[in-house]
Amino acid sequence: MLNFKFSNKAKYLCACTYGPESMALVDMIQKEGIKPIVVCINYHQFENTTDDYIQLASYCGQKGLIFEYLDAKSLPEEEAYHEGDNFKAWARALRYRFFKQVYTKHKAAGLFIAHTQDDLLELYIMQRDHNVKGADYGMSEINELDGMIVIRPLLRYTKQDLFEYNEENHVPFSRAKEDYENQFVRNEIRTKINALSEIERENLINSMLYEKADKFELVQDFRASIDEGEELEIRPLIALAPDEFMTAVSHFVSKAIETVVLEPEDFANIRKFCLTPVPYATLHLDGDIYLIKQYDVLLLGRNYEEIVYEYTLEKPGTLKNDYFELDFSMGAEDRGIHDSDYPITIRTAKPSDRFMVHGYLESVHLLYSTWKMPPRLRGLWPIFINKDGKVVYVPRYRRYFREYHTSILHMNVTDDEK
Repeated sequence: MLNFKFSNKAKYLCACTYGPESMALVDMIQKEGIKPIVVCINYHQFENTTDDYIQLASYCGQKGLIFEYLDAKSLPEEEAYHEGDNFKAWARALRYRFFKQVYTKHKAAGLFIAHTQDDLLELYIMQRDHNVKGADYGMSEINELDGMIVIRPLLRYTKQDLFEYNEENHVPFSRAKEDYENQFVRNEIRTKINALSEIERENLINSMLYEKADKFELVQDFRASIDEGEELEIRPLIALAPDEFMTAVSHFVSKAIETVVLEPEDFANIRKFCLTPVPYATLHLDGDIYLIKQYDVLLLGRNYEEIVYEYTLEKPGTLKNDYFELDFSMGAEDRGIHDSDYPITIRTAKPSDRFMVHGYLESVHLLYSTWKMPPRLRGLWPIFINKDGKVVYVPRYRRYFREYHTSILHMNVTDDEK
């Protein structure tokens, strides 16, 4: 439901007002098997505002959720709101200062905020009408703010979508704040957005995309490449704006077998890693997961510097293990392996390994990339090294490739890897 890969080892905050959007988000996160830490602030904007926060506290108690609450009336004089202050600016500063305190207290891995498509369109119209040059016309799904990873997973949902979600899933919420704003402070832009038909809303979204066509096309194409492939091209990645860079990296890393929790400094390190002027490098992310740089692409996998296995075949014979089966008992000259090459070492490849192809020494890992070998196989694929330390054979990889050798070498791979 949410386009985010959670870690059971991490803690996540969710900003909530007991309004329909944030309550839908709290419920969605719980459906992912995560108990978010609910954070909220009572600004005392409207009459009986405290009732919402009492109900939210009760809800959190019933669901076993940690509830972090700040009452603006309890603030010291120097931090409190004063007549004549810009309320929105004051509230935003207070909000994120409190979020940061709670984020640090719980050593959180992310702060979830329930911004919706309506908020996206409101910002677009406001920036457009004020002729803001170079505006992004929207919010990023993921960005970094004061050392916090901020995630907005509801940008594709409308407010109406979330009303309907709450009704279908029996999620409690209050419309008191919205009713107050409709009566007293609802601005003209919000009124226009609420009145849009589906066609008018779609046309407005298309206008937003058109004005930033180059950027949005780059981002959409890039996200599609992440969904479809197992490699991430470095050049278009580093061309992205910082927020989109974080979003792209997060989506790519979420494909790892193990869940990886990224901190703000990790994204800075990954950008530096992408710019490393070497053809091959590895960057440890978490657990056994590494980010691997191979020329112009990034891969996810284990550290290829570590050899997974190594076997020795003293003379032509047979060998069987979890990775492959071979029978060279009748010789393997058809693979370029001769009796004078024995004893043969069979192991996984290291970055320094080179193999002669058409008269040129090529990096074995570059061959893997050229062959479009799945990253999960590159750390397990065998290479054959003679007694003099020379790579004499690298089995060819190609999907659905059929061998015609007389010697036998069978790789233990799944059907979708053949």
